Amino acid sequence: MKYKIQTTLLLFSLMISPLVMAKHIASVSYTKPINPAEIKIFQEIKSSGVAELVTAIINENFKLNAPIDIVFGGDDGPLFDPVKHEIIVPYYFIKEVEQRFTTDNYAETGVSEKDATLDALTHTLFHELGHALIAMYDLAIVGKEEDAADALATILLIEFFEQGQEIARSAADLFDLESNDIQEFEEVDFWDEHSLDAQRFYSTLCHIYGSDPKNYAEIPANYQFSEDRSDLCIAEYENLTLSWFKLLAPYTSTLN
Repeated sequence: MKYKIQTTLLLFSLMISPLVMAKHIASVSYTKPINPAEIKIFQEIKSSGVAELVTAIINENFKLNAPIDIVFGGDDGPLFDPVKHEIIVPYYFIKEVEQRFTTDNYAETGVSEKDATLDALTHTLFHELGHALIAMYDLAIVGKEEDAADALATILLIEFFEQGQEIARSAADLFDLESNDIQEFEEVDFWDEHSLDAQRFYSTLCHIYGSDPKNYAEIPANYQFSEDRSDLCIAEYENLTLSWFKLLAPYTSTLN
């Protein structure tokens, strides 16, 4: 099952007494859906348990100095609100993601549109968690914070989920689909805080390959990575993982 995190971690995180947890924890809340489309999305998210697994990972691994609430619903996002300490994910965002995968006939890849959507959602939650941790711990980030959050999301998926690379693969494919929206580049595409969607696609693929070059050897072959770039992907994933875990080491007892 793709959304089953490592067994010992999941069992411990679900059984651990609140008395021994950190003072502040992550939680999930759902605003009331207002139309049939939102009701459908709400039911899919709720039944999948994805958000609850993400909060289990957060609560087991991080010493939060403020509570974090993952809030589904609203009119803006996905984003992290540093004032309210909320990760906000609108229902319409999830609907749009599922529609992209459906329009692209993504099920032909062997992954259903629903599962691909949940994959992308999981990556998004960890991406926004990256922003939350940067703000909460006042972490020093050199370079684009959005790129750093992307990298952390992929790292956490790979390190904590049994099929984390496959979850990240769906998220990468979403970036690829979103890149097709641009018919002609404008200046805003270059000064935006995010890298181009096509760049996010290739960077995520690079990190997936770098994390397990033996099992993902088809990535550089299929996407024409040069030999030098392929080697750099391996070094890049290792360096990013070591760097992120070093930054987070004072705030966790497990990421060492």
